[in-house]
Amino acid sequence: MRRRSLLLTVLAVLLLSLWTWAQSTGFFQNYPGGYSKSVFRITQEGLTNPIVLSMEVRSIDGDKLSVKTTNELLGTRKDLETKVFDGIARTQLEVNSDAINALRNQTLLPNTTYLLPSGAKFVSENKDTISGVEVIRGVLTDPKKQNRRTVLALSSDKSIPFPPLLQVDEQRVLLYVTTYKLELTEFTKQ
Repeated sequence: MRRRSLLLTVLAVLLLSLWTWAQSTGFFQNYPGGYSKSVFRITQEGLTNPIVLSMEVRSIDGDKLSVKTTNELLGTRKDLETKVFDGIARTQLEVNSDAINALRNQTLLPNTTYLLPSGAKFVSENKDTISGVEVIRGVLTDPKKQNRRTVLALSSDKSIPFPPLLQVDEQRVLLYVTTYKLELTEFTKQ
């Protein structure tokens, strides 16, 4: 019984935090209409299995939207009590970054440097495709977060609720190690 209550709490917190982000970035206000389904895989250092998050959005009668979100996660009781909460909190923290929100509101060009709030810098690279979605990849650095870089892929498609790729790498001695990753694994749009 305790495990079920904990799992329901974890899922509710994840949905609430991601829903809050979607609202705060104007995702619902700017949704272009029609139907879309986005599936994301969230992995984090120390988490045994990924969290799979999906969001389906469907326009109904003009400005009304139907939104269905689901989560799937598998973990030991210990994982569910500790590491899953860390993963959820990390997702909210990473996705709500001022620098990422500033980038999402710009038309990005390949091979361009963007100076962002608080001294952060995004160096865009080439265009790419993730799960059928055209993106611009690049690396985000912040002088306040030494020894860390965020590999980021953004799309101009307003029907995708989160960045198609958000990967946090930390430098450990001479190598970078991925400590967190949010990645679009499936996208459908009608």
